[in-house]
Amino acid sequence: MDRPRGIVTFVGLGPGDPTLLAERARQRISDAYVVIDDLRANVPHMVELARQGKRVVRTVLGDPLESADCVDEATQVAAAGVDLEVVPAVGASAAAGAFAGVTGRAVLGSAADVGRVLASTAGDAPVTLVSNPSLPSQTVLVTTASAAIDRARSMGQARVLVAFGVPQDALRWFERRPLFGKRVLVTRALEQSGSAAALLRDQGADVVVVPTIEIRDPSDRELVSRALGALRAGAYGWVAFTSANGVDKTWSALAGLGADARAFGACKLAAIGPATARALEGHGLTADVVAKEFVGESLARDMLGALRRDPVSPRVLLARAAKARDVVPEALRAAGCRVDVVAVYETHAPPQETAESLARELEQGKIDVATFTSSSTVENFCDLLGPRAVALLKRVRVATIGPVTSETARIRGVRVDVVAREYTVPGLVQALAESYLEKP
Repeated sequence: MDRPRGIVTFVGLGPGDPTLLAERARQRISDAYVVIDDLRANVPHMVELARQGKRVVRTVLGDPLESADCVDEATQVAAAGVDLEVVPAVGASAAAGAFAGVTGRAVLGSAADVGRVLASTAGDAPVTLVSNPSLPSQTVLVTTASAAIDRARSMGQARVLVAFGVPQDALRWFERRPLFGKRVLVTRALEQSGSAAALLRDQGADVVVVPTIEIRDPSDRELVSRALGALRAGAYGWVAFTSANGVDKTWSALAGLGADARAFGACKLAAIGPATARALEGHGLTADVVAKEFVGESLARDMLGALRRDPVSPRVLLARAAKARDVVPEALRAAGCRVDVVAVYETHAPPQETAESLARELEQGKIDVATFTSSSTVENFCDLLGPRAVALLKRVRVATIGPVTSETARIRGVRVDVVAREYTVPGLVQALAESYLEKP
């Protein structure tokens, strides 16, 4: 059988922000046998791997054909008779204009490249240096060609974009975002951190994800199976969910029993907020009640209102975390409902090793904001860092998703600076952004 043909693909990474990576670049990196990102690649090694039928990806900052070294490497690969491909990216000139407001020619490289780039430029010519372009750590320095080398050294090991000209103030939108340059700690479970991180980055934040909570399957799976068996048999008039995690874990348990959305039959469904309602929609289900205030008290009140308008079986299945407030079941039981509380997942604290890396970041002043999206994230943070927790959080701005989480923080001695008016992750991010617009 013929050996598969290998290929060397030169992939441009753009100015630095990974969200600017082209879809083709993502695919090539995902499919690669090896990804080489050395400053100067070993061309014979890449050629040999390709001759063995391997897919080799050579990444380069910026656009491949803007790099003289990369052009030389590609030429050698072609001369060796090996297939090659170039995946373009956001180039240096585009990055300069888009993120620093400088129009015209630009070159992206390291601080050491600045002297070479400006070798033939008049000493008094205006030059703009942009370190870490497109990232929340971006810094813009306007200088002259003669002073640029020393100014570039002050930027350390950062990527440096050399733009010929000065920024246009009207075009410097990137640095005007309310959370620009702020390092924001996200403490949500890893599975849930992506949406929060994306929203924060849209506001200019440099996001640090350190989960203080882990989502795990329940220890009593038999209890879950029995409850879902009763659900399939039509025992419940209502099923209530107090989180998106509860929805997803319930669905996984149903799938494990060979069931699907038909298991809910004619049940009414209740969700504590829009994120939980969207999780239901993701499984083809529509919530009959979505709590107006996204807290347990509101969920119970709205469910009871719906029961008065349209009485059905007062037996309720409440699918939630093992550790949770009892506001919902107590209110429903007080109104005459029979409530089965079933833990479809558990929350756990992260490994202790997480504590030391997190403490170092806070002690060194590398975190500006800590966000908490549930009482569990607060409690686990405080338990993880022990007596240091309150003192370390005094150094940062603390933002919470709502009053319940804020109350937990205050009980643990943590000052709360920002509370979302809408008790959702988008509401939290909006409140945090507004707090910096009001008080930087």
